[in-house]
Amino acid sequence: MMTSTVAGGGAGTDDFKALRRLGATMCFVVAIGGALAELALAWVWLSPGIIAEYIAPHIGLATGSINTDGATRILGFLASMIPLSVLFYALHQAYALFDNYRLGQVFPEDAPRRLRRIGMCMLALAVLRPVTGAMLSMILTAGNPPSQYMLVIGLSIEDYMIALFGGLILAIAHVMTEAARLAADNRLIV
Repeated sequence: MMTSTVAGGGAGTDDFKALRRLGATMCFVVAIGGALAELALAWVWLSPGIIAEYIAPHIGLATGSINTDGATRILGFLASMIPLSVLFYALHQAYALFDNYRLGQVFPEDAPRRLRRIGMCMLALAVLRPVTGAMLSMILTAGNPPSQYMLVIGLSIEDYMIALFGGLILAIAHVMTEAARLAADNRLIV
């Protein structure tokens, strides 16, 4: 069992108070961030002008080559929800982890599992971003004449950095799991 709750005084009391404040702040930031992400996504797909000015150039399409009718926007929203749902799952895991810190649980038992899930979500997002971009390019050009359909596949440094961050979080989760196992072994020896 890895959970360690801090109560009372001690040498690190200020550090633990700071951790609890950080946990509370991050719970708020994660919750607001998730809500704003969903609202922003809905706003983008309800606004043909934003699709033309932001989404199309971002995925590599010329503004004049896209269709922004109602069905296209609904399909675009649904396609965009695929990576956003993975992000929501990662945010849920992060919220639960920060909530443990807010409650004073410095080494919660579920921390490695939650970190592993966050890392896997980041790796999935690194793959889903270019796939979703390709899907959106097909969706936004599906209303064009047959010779003007487009499939744009783009990779960016952001995708690489997201994958790198996911790998880092996975490594930290593995180290925490091994540390908990070693701590349990040491308790049996004493």
